[in-house]
Amino acid sequence: MTRKGILVRIAAAAATTALAFTAAPGIATAATQAESLFWIRFAAGVQRCLDSNSAGSVYTHVCQDGNNHQKWNNYAPGKFKNKASGLCLAAGTSSVFAGSCEANASDWRTSSTTNKYFTNVSTGLCLHNSGGQAEAVGLRVCRAGTALWTVTKLRS
Repeated sequence: MTRKGILVRIAAAAATTALAFTAAPGIATAATQAESLFWIRFAAGVQRCLDSNSAGSVYTHVCQDGNNHQKWNNYAPGKFKNKASGLCLAAGTSSVFAGSCEANASDWRTSSTTNKYFTNVSTGLCLHNSGGQAEAVGLRVCRAGTALWTVTKLRS
């Protein structure tokens, strides 16, 4: 590849990255995106956090300060990476899991309200859970109350 071709690809990637910073409003800015950790909490009045394990399962569990499997960062605009596993929140046609951050399945949009909908870009469906202990997280139409989450920034 020529030097000009490489420069064109770099410029296109930079433009795409700049455009993508609007994918997750209210979560992180370009300056804080790598170092900010947060809990994604189920918003229906129970103290349950989005949790994951190294096998890729995603579920809700009682929020615990020392549990790195419950800590997420806005790894890249619209991508939420688990601190403990290094895997990103992702979704298939009917399931939510932690997987490769490079896959389109790990692209999300969030609403800008306090109680947020986490909408998977590929499916158009939202994170869903009824708030039970160690209950799997799934996908659902975004207008349901069981699809609302809050984001709580943690001290690093």
